[in-house]
Amino acid sequence: MIDQILGASDRWKDFKADLRVELKKVTSSDYKLLKNNKKYYDLHKGKRCFILGNGPSLRSENLSLLKDEIVFTVNQAARNPQFRELNSNYHFWADPIFFNINENAPEDVELLNSMLAVGDFDPELQCFFPIDQKEFVEKFDIDKRMNVNYFCSNSYMYEGYSKKYDFTKRVVGFGTVVQWCIAMAIYMGIKEIYLLGCDNTGIITSVKSYLRKNDESDYFYKVTENEKKRLEKAVAVNSLEDYITSYLHTLQDYRRLFQYCSKRQIRLVNCSSETVIDSLPRKSMKEVLGIE
Repeated sequence: MIDQILGASDRWKDFKADLRVELKKVTSSDYKLLKNNKKYYDLHKGKRCFILGNGPSLRSENLSLLKDEIVFTVNQAARNPQFRELNSNYHFWADPIFFNINENAPEDVELLNSMLAVGDFDPELQCFFPIDQKEFVEKFDIDKRMNVNYFCSNSYMYEGYSKKYDFTKRVVGFGTVVQWCIAMAIYMGIKEIYLLGCDNTGIITSVKSYLRKNDESDYFYKVTENEKKRLEKAVAVNSLEDYITSYLHTLQDYRRLFQYCSKRQIRLVNCSSETVIDSLPRKSMKEVLGIE
């Protein structure tokens, strides 16, 4: 018992030390950038939105039906030709693995180009990046190719979390980019949040990458040989145990987000035709749109 207490104490010290390091990374100029997010507060109050992951189930949907809806997209969605039909309003990048670019590696250059392509379709599209990647954004002139906004976190969701999301400050963080979009939708005052392509089968792609058996059947978009190589390289950074632990937290956070939304009379529904997320109510996209 004593050893457990001492161990917990050491972990708490490590956590506080890590947090102090993270806090130092955000400068006063960074906070000024975060203040720009005030324009998004209650921007879509009382409305609905669709948040699209990149799961393979998205391939079965007619995304052109969403062209007049408020739409969030994420990561490498621009690799799919249907991205042009979406008229996406907001696009999020969050996972640190996307920002470790080796300019001499073809697979990394391809990733960077897919990132830059997001800004080529709609000059009004608002893109969001972690504030600690501002140097990355400026290095590759991403802020010259698209409308760049930033967000920042300093903690994680926990059971019973009830603090109000405020994107002009540090907010709670997540392990998957779709959950960041949910948090922003809540900040925007949206009352109905519908998920699409949120199959949440990332653990499968991680295992396949370890086995070097990754293929495009697990994604919304085409996976090139370069992208397969990048995925295999990415999983080598962390252990499979780390990925499985992260996956568990992601599932838990969907449940926590549902509870958070329910207390605020916000409807959070998973419209993905195939999904492993069992903590959210289900509905089809056509049902939501009123299409027979």
